[in-house]
Amino acid sequence: MNLLNQIKAKVGAAFEAAGFDASNTLVRLSDRPDMSDYQANGALPLAKALKQNPRQLAEKIASYLREDPLFETVSVDGPGFINLRLNDARLGQEAYALLATPQAGYERPDKPKTLVIDYGGPNVAKALHVGHMRPAIIGEAIKRICRFVGDTVIGDVHLGDWGKPMGLLITEMQERYPDLPYFDKAFKGNYPQEAPFTGQDLENMYPIASAKSKEDEAYAARARENTRLLQEGHPGYRALWQQFCCLSIADIKKQYDELGITFDLWRGESHVHDRLQRMIVRLRDEGVLVKDQGAEIIPLGKAKSGNDLPPLIMVKSDGAVMYAATDLATIEERVEEFHPDAILYVVDARQSLHFEQVFAGSEKINLAPGVSLEHLGFGTINGADNKPYKTRSGGVPTLRYLIDMAVSAAKAKMTSGEMGRDLTADEQSDIARIVGVSALKFADLMNERMKNYVFDENKLTSTEGKTGPYLLYAMVRMKSVLEKMGVSSTLTPEDVIHISVAPERQLLLRLYALPDAVQTAYDNRAPHVLCDYLFKLAQDFNLFYHDCPIKGADDRLQKSRLALTKYTLHVAQRVADMLGLEVPEKM
Repeated sequence: MNLLNQIKAKVGAAFEAAGFDASNTLVRLSDRPDMSDYQANGALPLAKALKQNPRQLAEKIASYLREDPLFETVSVDGPGFINLRLNDARLGQEAYALLATPQAGYERPDKPKTLVIDYGGPNVAKALHVGHMRPAIIGEAIKRICRFVGDTVIGDVHLGDWGKPMGLLITEMQERYPDLPYFDKAFKGNYPQEAPFTGQDLENMYPIASAKSKEDEAYAARARENTRLLQEGHPGYRALWQQFCCLSIADIKKQYDELGITFDLWRGESHVHDRLQRMIVRLRDEGVLVKDQGAEIIPLGKAKSGNDLPPLIMVKSDGAVMYAATDLATIEERVEEFHPDAILYVVDARQSLHFEQVFAGSEKINLAPGVSLEHLGFGTINGADNKPYKTRSGGVPTLRYLIDMAVSAAKAKMTSGEMGRDLTADEQSDIARIVGVSALKFADLMNERMKNYVFDENKLTSTEGKTGPYLLYAMVRMKSVLEKMGVSSTLTPEDVIHISVAPERQLLLRLYALPDAVQTAYDNRAPHVLCDYLFKLAQDFNLFYHDCPIKGADDRLQKSRLALTKYTLHVAQRVADMLGLEVPEKM
């Protein structure tokens, strides 16, 4: 049982011993660490319900807590807050039992869940850009947090690989290379195994094709027809489309790999095409689809908020199937294949209405009974002017630009001597990659998910303040301390901590607070909670490092402080892993 749960159990027992209901003891970390470590506030609402004096009631409960050796002091403050200060000796002795597990003291639930997380959302033939960074980084962190807690998690990139964009590319390819066999109706042989174009060609062609379709109705009509033929199985177009996907996915994977982001499924909208056609026929037969100005819709009525929801358009008047229909077919597939407890969508908050409609549509046709559908929205990345972030030349930054910029900034720190002293050129390059990518990810994750934030290139790789490099530097320092003292980082029952000064106590209490931080991050799908925790842990360690010398201390104290360093590294590495931050060996 972790420390907080131990304290809750003891406070609950004291409530019962005093003759009161122990169902809500309201134990939490104290707002006043100078007065206490933890605070039990349940006496106030209980006294109100019982119409008793809260301070007298709290004193009665406190009298039982004072008998417990875990607590150094128990006092009652204000109208009835019970302040608990823990016994230093017990704190140190419990360290191995409470922290040395793979989950660093977090207790996994008896009934873990199965989750599908839909995040990333890149599009075939389109360059990954700044708008793709947040869903990938946030989704990866949420996936890792959920797995740490014990859930079975399936991550799906959900590619945009179907529909009008593919028809536009086929049309533009047809205009540029009409002699390719994909466009020859009489062609009977095997289509080329290697694409006669590159991924960069596709990225260049798509915006041109899109612009043409807006200016030339004949071109747009051809694109719509080519989309229809592709979806109906035109062999040449299917072969061409497969090459679009292969080239794009290879480049997308490369960039995500650089960010340490992985997916279990690389499925796209096309994956449910056949299922979708069957669903539409079924909904027609059941009378669920309603004709409206030539389109087929699902009327939704009122949202849970009480507002009227626009109808869900399944099929447009021209026969084109809409994204909402694809999303419903994907929900059906995920429910049948994975039997999840929840499906999470890490998608821009500006898509909230779309997901509200899709979820309402799913409920109306009973697609996912008992499955929680959650839209985990997020805010935008802005520049210093608080407008959508642009490159210095004014363009929309690609993900490649962002990665290269962060790594280059870290490399500049290395070559200037601000970081990376006494490292070879190869070591500097490798560490610059790790530091730059971790800096980029932490700069995003440390912000509350739903809020917009200002991206500051100048502060990105700073080793001061709340930045990725500051955290990495603290962890590298922990490793360095242990290495210089010739001590393994592996924890053993002999790693007992003897608290002698306040910074040691503060650091140890921070380590014990991890389970609560993990649970809060998990419950709220909020990686920034763990960013805050890791930053405060690094601050506490740096204070301990400066105020509590290890080398030169007496043997008992030296062993204790090395043990505390090992525990801190153990916990910090697990939090860094949940956030997807790679930690270098040197820095």
